[in-house]
This record gives sequence, structure tokens and C-alpha cells, in this order.
Amino acid sequence: MCAVIFLLSAFLSLVDLSKADGVHWGYPDLNTNQEFPNWGGLCDTGKLQSPINLSLRRAVKGIYEVPLQGINYGETINAVTLVNNGHSVQISNFGIDLRLKGGPLASDYILEQIHFHWWSEHTIDSVRYPFEAHLVHRNANYENITAAAQQKDGIAVLAILFHASLQRNEAIDEILEYLPKVNKYEHIKKPIRVNVVFEVDDLLPEMDNYLTYNGSLTTPSCSEVVTWLVMAETYPITIDQIEAFKAVEFESGRTLNNNFRFVQNLNDRALIIVANRKTDDLSDNSSSRLHCTAVNVILFVLIVKLFL
Repeated sequence: MCAVIFLLSAFLSLVDLSKADGVHWGYPDLNTNQEFPNWGGLCDTGKLQSPINLSLRRAVKGIYEVPLQGINYGETINAVTLVNNGHSVQISNFGIDLRLKGGPLASDYILEQIHFHWWSEHTIDSVRYPFEAHLVHRNANYENITAAAQQKDGIAVLAILFHASLQRNEAIDEILEYLPKVNKYEHIKKPIRVNVVFEVDDLLPEMDNYLTYNGSLTTPSCSEVVTWLVMAETYPITIDQIEAFKAVEFESGRTLNNNFRFVQNLNDRALIIVANRKTDDLSDNSSSRLHCTAVNVILFVLIVKLFL
């Protein structure tokens, strides 16, 4: 079965991890068949890069003594900071100490920001989903996100993939209400405070089933400091909701039609699948829990035709 909740969006606590030493970078417009550019540095030479294709056949089953869990994720958040950083839409400054612990994480990790990618960055068995959300956490042992990004165990990212659906995602609509205030070029890097009320628990599937591996930031500088935790359940989103994000501008009059990085080589890394609740079928070739219903498949084909 597919999950029916959603996820908010965005990126960074006003510290831009995507800076590449002042070098301009961006995404190709796939609608015009542009080639993906070389971002330089570790982005081109690293061996632990993200995102990757999550091949269920290559994954090994893992069991951790302490289950993955969010601390204070059930507390109500009354306001967040929303910003268009020119590469995504992000939210931060939650006003609550929100932490992630357990699973493969040896320390507590503090939620810093949430951001979206239209078209997913990770693929599952080579299937690319129309949307992906990243919840970016820093290791609590480090003072801030900038310091954490310099450490091998500095960052943990929860990733949620979204499937095309006829059902509107109400939490996405909450964000879309304020998107016109930040989506134009003149709004870039001008954060605003918005009264969006939500709980992180409402935006996540239960954290029993996920895939995890060691990787990198998916934007320059592509630092290889990230423990990735990709949820095994997908959430619904409608085509018109995604279209609203595609209206975000990164240059005057130029919209961000897509903002995903192509998949990178797994190399010699371990890809671990954690399945704690009747999920033996996760390793089945059919990948039924990840691909939902025939209706979603039909909608996925439709959205491909609309986007590319």
C-alpha cells in the first residue's frame, strides 16, 4: 500500500550548503535537451556521490539495535522561514528542537531544513519518481551546519519519494499558498516568515522501512558527508502541484523546470535495506510496495509526457 500523507519542503538554515566556492552552477533544462554540466571538484571526481539508483537486488538486509526515530516530531510547528535559493524552495527555523536518532546513526541529528526536488533525485530499480523531499539534519556534535558539512559523519538526510496521484496533497497546498511570495527572480535569497502549522510526524511515513547508504550532498560542493535514509513508502502528489513548483524562477524570466542531479555510480558502497514490518516483499522483483497501484503507473506515464 502507498502512504497517504505528505511532506513539506525546502533547504538550509540560511547557510547555503550548495555554494561551490562562489562558482556559478545550475541544472540543465531537460525540456531543451541541455546536457548535464560538470560542476567541478568533488562533484566530478568523488567516489561516494549521490543520488544513486536504489537497486533492490543489490541491497542487503540490515538490522539495527535501536530503531530509527524522530524526537519531538509530534510537536506542533507554528511558523517557518520560506526561501527560494535559486536551486530549490526550502523551509527552516522551525522553533523546536527536532532530532533524528537510531538506525545507522551513532549520534543525534538535528533537523536544519527541508527542501524539494521536482523529479526525484534517487531512483528505485531505475524508476524516477516525479518529486522528492529532503529533510536535512546535522550531527548534534557539531556547532552548526557549516561545521557539520566538513565532517565525515556530519549530515543525515531523510528522503521521501512522491508518486503521481489524482489525490491532492494537502500539506503541499499549504506551501503552495505562500509560493507566489518567493517564486520570482527578485525574491531569490530573500527569506520570509510564514504561518504554516504542521507536525513533522504528519509529513513522514513510519520510519520502519527504508534504504540507507553513505553518500554526498547532491549539490556543489558535493561533500561526501551524508548518511542517506530513503523511505521505502511513497507519498501522493498531483501534476498541477508539481507544475506550481516548476514556476519558480532562477533567473529573470527563466523558470526552474527541473532541479535533480543525475544518478551516480554506487561503486563499492553497501546499500542496506531495513524492513521491520512485513516487508519481505520489498526485496521481491515486483517491488510492489514501492510502485503502488496500476493507476499510479498510468499517471506516471502521463506526467512523463507532460514534463519532457
